[in-house]
Amino acid sequence: MPRHSATRCRSALPAYLPALLCAVITASAACAPADPEACALIFSTNDTHGRLLPAAQSWSNGRPVGGSAALAAYVARERSATPECPLFVVSGGDIMQGTPISNFTDGRSTIEAMNGIGYDAAAIGNHEFDWGVEILVERVADADFAMLGANIYLKDTGRHPEWVRPWTIIERDGVRVGFIGMTTPSTPVVARPSLVADFDFRPISDALDRYIPEVRAAGADFVVAVMHEGAFCNVGAAGDAADPACRGPAMDALAAATERFDYAVTGHTHSRVETEIRGVPVIQSYSNTTAYGLGRIDRSAEGAVSAHRLGIRQVWADEVAPDPDVERLVASYSVDIAALVDRVIVELPEALPAPRDGDFPLGRIVADAQRHASAADVALMNNGGIRRSLPAGPVTFADLFELQPFNNMLVRHTMTGAQLLRTLEYSVRDGEVDLHASGIVVRYDPAAPDGERILDVTLDDGSPLRPEDRYLITANDFIATGGGGYATFAEAEVIDPTEVADLEALVAYLEAQPQPFPIPRAPRWIESRTKPDAGRSP
Repeated sequence: MPRHSATRCRSALPAYLPALLCAVITASAACAPADPEACALIFSTNDTHGRLLPAAQSWSNGRPVGGSAALAAYVARERSATPECPLFVVSGGDIMQGTPISNFTDGRSTIEAMNGIGYDAAAIGNHEFDWGVEILVERVADADFAMLGANIYLKDTGRHPEWVRPWTIIERDGVRVGFIGMTTPSTPVVARPSLVADFDFRPISDALDRYIPEVRAAGADFVVAVMHEGAFCNVGAAGDAADPACRGPAMDALAAATERFDYAVTGHTHSRVETEIRGVPVIQSYSNTTAYGLGRIDRSAEGAVSAHRLGIRQVWADEVAPDPDVERLVASYSVDIAALVDRVIVELPEALPAPRDGDFPLGRIVADAQRHASAADVALMNNGGIRRSLPAGPVTFADLFELQPFNNMLVRHTMTGAQLLRTLEYSVRDGEVDLHASGIVVRYDPAAPDGERILDVTLDDGSPLRPEDRYLITANDFIATGGGGYATFAEAEVIDPTEVADLEALVAYLEAQPQPFPIPRAPRWIESRTKPDAGRSP
């Protein structure tokens, strides 16, 4: 646990003189009164993505997990368990986007639920921009808690947007905790570029070093870094920034900061992070309200500050009585959409997982739906837009909405084979497959040099992809406009936006398929370490 000495009044004068001198020389820093003992509990979530309702998970054996009313009950339970320490509630960002109950209100229902839970602060996540800045500004105004973005600047200036606060101090039971919030600097790539073109997302470490002194000068007893930036840890292994047990941009940013902070909450990677950086706790608790993190910060009578993690705890909805006020609020929004979201679209013969990378059946289905809806030769779907697994058995509209919640529109492109090859090369830039494909089978070598990983591409009719030929390629408007770094779509000879949304295409495709639904098992990206003598197909 880190310990930091506070400034105290110390003197070698006789016992009766210091108090007299301190009273007279009130401006003397040497005579500043000692800070009293203090403690604070930090209750944190991240990447809740509009998950207001409890739901069974693939790992929960049918038990309901999460939801706003259950989360509010856990906040109350943790608060009452340690009454001597005030509890503060904070989010690592990406709070609204992802479920019908949230998206159909542009996130208003989520903000109201968070107000009911009693959040104190939240970092602004990249998905907070998904509905445009005007909607985000409205949600910031609706929130009873501070939405923070200390590293968000108006482009090419040193100024924050008027609606952005870099930090806040919350006082509770006489304890003042400062929260500094940051957004992932990768936002221009992982958000739709047009929605964030007016902003710069600068290094998190720079924001911490700029604002920590300001927050301490404003009277904070403790300083908490809250960032929508992530890391991955080998669960069960102790880690630090230099330890391979925990790695990622969040760890790098915290290691680069020179100013002292007392606790750090991360997000963005939907992962479990329980580690330390220079002895300071760093935590992230999965996603979708399935868990929360808890930590404690203390200041001793001698002025030493220490902090430690109390753990990541599951939000079992059947273990607590739901908060009645939050439950009523969520129910009022649920009833309005029940007829739509509860409709069964398809019966699946088996569960379909959604790994973070690679080529898998669920991604193939999504790509097939988009090619079918747009009558294209090829469809390409980014893995980052496949947001959840699907269960075996009946699959509802709500399930599919959570699978594809962004309302991305399909765009058709007339591209050369050479442009498509460059797009596929970019997909495997890190050796992992980032695009699902329909209409082609790709053979690739992940160990080959950049730009030489695609070995050959075969169309569904068995013909090879020809660099000089032209093809109709469909992609969603996120990657079509440069999201994820995909720049080649802008080079297309013809760009033809459709009026079909990705979810609309998926629902129509699934409803049209025979039952039981045929699972596309054949891989469309085939890893190979041997490049044929003839090189790529002519």
